[in-house]
Amino acid sequence: MTDTTPPALVVSCAAYTVTQVKGQAPTALDEFEGTATFVGQGPTGEHHFCGEGGDAHDGTVRFYEKDHRGTGKDVRVWTVSFTPESGFVAAC
Repeated sequence: MTDTTPPALVVSCAAYTVTQVKGQAPTALDEFEGTATFVGQGPTGEHHFCGEGGDAHDGTVRFYEKDHRGTGKDVRVWTVSFTPESGFVAAC
């Protein structure tokens, strides 16, 4: 049987603290490049994001979130960044 429960809503333009990328605690921005999944903690709780990331050449990674567990069309674009104060953060 297919789960028909809708996922919790993601707040647009809110920052999500990244707790995992590819199943592990993040240590470098390049871990978000290519096909990847990450877990973010934000205003509506924990969310899992699937998609494709690429170096934006400004010290960030552009992450194109996809629907259907990372294989469908783009849902939104996240900018993933790192600061010593905040750690790894994704915001759209």
